[in-house]
Amino acid sequence: MKSILILSTCYDVNSSYTASWAQELHDDLVRQKDTSCFLYDAQYLCRSGTALADMVERVDYVVFYGHGTNDSWIALPDLPGASAKVAAIPLVDSGSVSVLNGRKVYAGCCWSLNGLGNDYHVKFPAGEFVGYSDVFGFESYNEKYFKEIVHQSVISFINGDTAATIATNLKAEWDALRARFYSGNLRTRQNAAMAAKVAKLNSQRIGSKP
Repeated sequence: MKSILILSTCYDVNSSYTASWAQELHDDLVRQKDTSCFLYDAQYLCRSGTALADMVERVDYVVFYGHGTNDSWIALPDLPGASAKVAAIPLVDSGSVSVLNGRKVYAGCCWSLNGLGNDYHVKFPAGEFVGYSDVFGFESYNEKYFKEIVHQSVISFINGDTAATIATNLKAEWDALRARFYSGNLRTRQNAAMAAKVAKLNSQRIGSKP
């Protein structure tokens, strides 16, 4: 039995898309044979003491869809105020990366490969981590094509492909999507040029630890 914990956020336009991706991923995974899947809103777990650690202890895979920085997954964003700015609250950061407990990790967010991913790899050398070294993006009008690639890559990871294989395959998939928007069957879609550029950047930035 494979167990997966999906964590997502939803507090702005971009994360509203990825939150819907997370829900669809959950709905597909619970239909898989010998698979259990749990979906949680990260903003509640970041305030719940040991809840995240307790959940991670019971799963094999951790998937995060939302916003990231170089050294954190963001549960709640910055809150600018009239007299002071309330800082973002992380779900996981470099100081708390041990909470991931060596699980296989898929970070569907910006930046976390080189910062948080490196810290994770130091803490858990045998652990596997898929992520992006810079901004991860999608073009909103054509978001379903980006979702399909991310969705299938998570399923392949859960079904046995290594993090390194997932990163290699994603690079090829993003390149292929770029070609479809640039000169292939998607070239006449609205915002095709922008979608091609974003897919190309994703291809350049995807990677894994180890």
